[in-house]
Amino acid sequence: MYLSYTYTSIIFLLLTLSESILADEKFQLYKAFYEFAVQHNRPYLKNSNSSEFLFRFNVFKENVAKSQSLNEDFPNDSTQVYGINKFADLSPEEFKAKYLSTYKPTKGLRKNLSDLKFVKFQDLPTKKDWRDSGVVNPVMDQGSCGACWAFSVVETVESMYGIQKNASAPSLSVQELIDCDKNNSGCEGGSIKGACDWSLENGLVWSDQYPLTDKTGSCRNLSSSLPRVHLKACENNQYTSDENQLLQLLAFHGPIAVAIDATTWHNYIGGIIQFHCYNNLNHAVQIVGYNLEGDVPYYIIRNSWGTNFGDQGYIYVKYGKNLCGLTYDVTILDVDLKRNKFP
Repeated sequence: MYLSYTYTSIIFLLLTLSESILADEKFQLYKAFYEFAVQHNRPYLKNSNSSEFLFRFNVFKENVAKSQSLNEDFPNDSTQVYGINKFADLSPEEFKAKYLSTYKPTKGLRKNLSDLKFVKFQDLPTKKDWRDSGVVNPVMDQGSCGACWAFSVVETVESMYGIQKNASAPSLSVQELIDCDKNNSGCEGGSIKGACDWSLENGLVWSDQYPLTDKTGSCRNLSSSLPRVHLKACENNQYTSDENQLLQLLAFHGPIAVAIDATTWHNYIGGIIQFHCYNNLNHAVQIVGYNLEGDVPYYIIRNSWGTNFGDQGYIYVKYGKNLCGLTYDVTILDVDLKRNKFP
């Protein structure tokens, strides 16, 4: 009788504790969601009984669970590469439709710049970060405009201008490319190669002459006398057979524009992506350097989703396994200093 009573009491206590733990976990989740909604000024916060509020909470809960699952594969239990970011209340379908569905992978890739000579891997510097040279401008935010293709190319033109002219990177117009490149589709999507082709033919004006609106507008016919940066070469290639050559480009030539698979970036908060990144090319970015000195070598990637994403707008991806498909569609370019008109 005594044993039966004790056993029943223990079971009751365990059930009570389990309910308490579950209640606390739910409270912490609600608390995290509320803090997220306040931080990002979400309008559904005004009515916590609305269907929109409940839908967003459930999406948030699913993203938290997904992030926890993604983090489990990292060897250090304390590693948090995925978690709550500004996209945490977007479903995978919404995130894909808004940020990833508009990139058009390059067709008809071309060979390397003919004068680039590759060296042995051991002769490479162990790290290179072009931000240290003042040729990488601040991270931009494309908003809901699907023109990653334009941002990545203009950013790389700016950097190469700075490198070749031994000067700071200029601020060139992304908006002109969005509005005027008819081979691409403005905020509805495009390709790196298409942006290169247009820039080769027309050059790029300074951003103060054609400011960013993050919307597709009518092409403005600017005066031909305005200063422009013209390109000398813009060539595309794949480096799937020798990823080491990407390091060579970054070390000895400059930043590059690449297409990548950013599907799991939906939940990225910082650190080095080492898993869960595939090769369904759906976004374009600029790689500005690499670091081989730690236990996990990585690329330094400049994104165009604002400084409130990732590490101040940057993402780090492990080198050596073609993670995120970043060797499939690579663009390197040179500016034509003899042809350019400077302000």
